[in-house]
Amino acid sequence: MRPGKHLSSLLFPRARCLCCNDPRHLVAGQSLCPRCRDALLEMKTSHLCCPRCLSFLNQEKACSFCARGGLSGIERAYAPFIYRDEARMLVLRLKFGPFEEAGPPLAMAMAQAITGQGFDFLVPVPLYRDNLRERGFNQAELLARMLQHHRPELPLLLALEKTSKTRRQSSLGHEERFVNARHKYRTVANVSGKKLLLIDDVRTTGATAQDCARALKEANAHSISLLTATVAA
Repeated sequence: MRPGKHLSSLLFPRARCLCCNDPRHLVAGQSLCPRCRDALLEMKTSHLCCPRCLSFLNQEKACSFCARGGLSGIERAYAPFIYRDEARMLVLRLKFGPFEEAGPPLAMAMAQAITGQGFDFLVPVPLYRDNLRERGFNQAELLARMLQHHRPELPLLLALEKTSKTRRQSSLGHEERFVNARHKYRTVANVSGKKLLLIDDVRTTGATAQDCARALKEANAHSISLLTATVAA
């Protein structure tokens, strides 16, 4: 070992945990420290969530989100994590970098969430062209492509297009999100008779998923389910 090499590795560690930012030595295939990996498991969706939409149930009563038509047009929703703490940090890292490290743990958990389920195509929720040009990538498409490493039999289909720019959903209230997302997507591929799985990073009100499902149903898709990395509590 060259003199000073050990000291430099301490002063300038090769990588940091994506969630807590603690220095760590890079381990192949790992982007989180052991503590954050354990904490991420605590973000798993549980039996306290609605089996259809994964919203939290109030003392295991009927799901009010489903009763209000929260996922109209969506046959079933899947998500491995609740959108908070370490899971939320990974989603933010996915959007703003470094996505190469943030994406794989999310994609692996997403694949596990649909174990035993079959679909004809993975359909990522698209970005508007100006937003795509700004960001340089679509995080939903990245997740779908990473998911294919675990489910290579599921082909990816860019079946949707966002037709106009909208305000950022995270800046809006519940009702405003539905107005903002209404009739903003159209189908640009043949999906007739197909069983589709929409892919996105986070599901909040379900407004975006609803409008994507509307567009796909109008193009005669057989069914649409939704898989997100996280679901807002």
